[in-house]
Amino acid sequence: MSVDPHSGASDPAGSDSELGSDTRFRFEPTQFRWAWFAAGVFVLASIGWMHLSIGGPRGTLLFSNLVLTTSAATAAVALGLLAHQSESPNALGWGLTAVGTGLFAAGEFAWMCYELWLGGVPFPGVPDLFYLSDYCFLAAGLLVIAASQHRLGSLLRITLDGLLVAIALLAINWQFVLEPMLTESAAGGATLWVSAAYPTLDIVLGSIAFIVAAHARGPRRVPITLLAAGNLVWAFGDSAFAYLSITGGYVYSELDMIWLAGNLIVMLAALHPAAATPPPEVDRRRYAFRETVAPYAPFLLAMAVTGYAASTASLDPVGLALGVLVLLALVARQSYVFFDAAALSRRLERSEAVLSRRNEELLLLNRIVRHDIRNDMAVVLGWGEELNDRLDDDERAMLERMLDTTRHTVELTETLQAFTELWDTDGDRDTEPTPLETTLTETIERRREAYPDADFAVDGSVPAVTVRANSLLSTVFRNLLNNAVQHNDAAEPRVTIAAASGPETVTIRVSDNGPGIPPARRDAAFGRGEKGLESEGSGVGLYLVDTLVSQYGGDVRIESNERGGAVFVVELQRHSG
Repeated sequence: MSVDPHSGASDPAGSDSELGSDTRFRFEPTQFRWAWFAAGVFVLASIGWMHLSIGGPRGTLLFSNLVLTTSAATAAVALGLLAHQSESPNALGWGLTAVGTGLFAAGEFAWMCYELWLGGVPFPGVPDLFYLSDYCFLAAGLLVIAASQHRLGSLLRITLDGLLVAIALLAINWQFVLEPMLTESAAGGATLWVSAAYPTLDIVLGSIAFIVAAHARGPRRVPITLLAAGNLVWAFGDSAFAYLSITGGYVYSELDMIWLAGNLIVMLAALHPAAATPPPEVDRRRYAFRETVAPYAPFLLAMAVTGYAASTASLDPVGLALGVLVLLALVARQSYVFFDAAALSRRLERSEAVLSRRNEELLLLNRIVRHDIRNDMAVVLGWGEELNDRLDDDERAMLERMLDTTRHTVELTETLQAFTELWDTDGDRDTEPTPLETTLTETIERRREAYPDADFAVDGSVPAVTVRANSLLSTVFRNLLNNAVQHNDAAEPRVTIAAASGPETVTIRVSDNGPGIPPARRDAAFGRGEKGLESEGSGVGLYLVDTLVSQYGGDVRIESNERGGAVFVVELQRHSG
């Protein structure tokens, strides 16, 4: 008995939104959803055509071969375009899958020629050369894609997962395909070996695709999952073909549309907007939930099939041995997971000890900054101000620059103190009712003393309300006011503060007449993003502002000032009760 040549190719596919630097092709999310809808309608219409035998037996046979050949060729082209736009090593992985899918399409074309015009399909024959060759390229492509998104530390876990899935699928396939085929088939030699090769290779390829998809992360997880689905759909079609061939002889029918569905899923995976996205930089030591539970699905199914065979007295020694192997594979996989979890736990304990020691050192540094450096700078400021009246104009200008630097050092110690207070409580300080009017007014007065040449004006009155914050709210206002003066290139720096109260929030606007901040750099100004304080344009003060306001459940953003400059907008939650 032969297993259908239609079993051939399943491939990972994924496509980015742009194909190439000059020729671009993009499926936007909305277009992609419509493509799914169109593919589903086409499959249903094709099933209807086959069921109704439109055009008679000859017309139906021609339709079946044409849609299978065309869809496979289209999937290969889509994968080729994806490989063209991707970067190494992803380009190699997608390119190998494109070659494998192209070989599958060539096998479909050869099958069509034999079936329609050459009097029948020989088995083994030319189509089988193409079908069996595509497995090598598809498996290689999947492995290259897996290698591009994993580190060596996780390969053992992935290998054990793949082994568990492969043995489970083999146990299932043995009960329904391989054992009946070997028992009932009168064929021998090459015919028997080629027949057995299809379901066996489907198991290998399907297992690789399943594990690669389960362990994929980042935006391209969806197209890689679609790739795995295409592989599994093809494997199901092969198994169904083999079962029908064994039990009563296969005749073209709606079953052919299983391979059509697999072709379309692969094509859609290749056209997914995120398929060409490079693999993300992630810590592979961390387990995602789906990675942990995914191998249990084929394991449980294999156990159910083996149990059913045992209950009906149809479980042979090979099936029993495969069932035992599935259990042993699960034990090996779980042993590694437990061992890895224990290693991670030990590493976590060591990290906690290091962090605890660093935290103690940081608190000590905070005390040094507050008591020693800050006090010394206060002495310098005091003597400098005493000297101010005893110097001439040139000397007084030099002294003023020195005093400005000293004041800036004092402000840095205040910022460092605020940071250490955050770290001392693990960055999760409780909020409390905080009077906005008192906090903001006192902070403005202190800034007027620190920057006598700047104009601090309050537009209207500050609402006498309480907000959800804590004692560090004054740090938020102090850093915003400092920033408005220190980065101001106007001859006479002017800062305007306005506050308005709403039913649930209070909005504070700090406007300046400085150079302003371009929209593209506004997030970087707060140090937002993966780099945090290392983000281009971020400052320690603004980073602290963003951190504190976020902990209060509020929001801070930058807007343009109609009169020039920037406007920092802080929204805080009103305290209820």
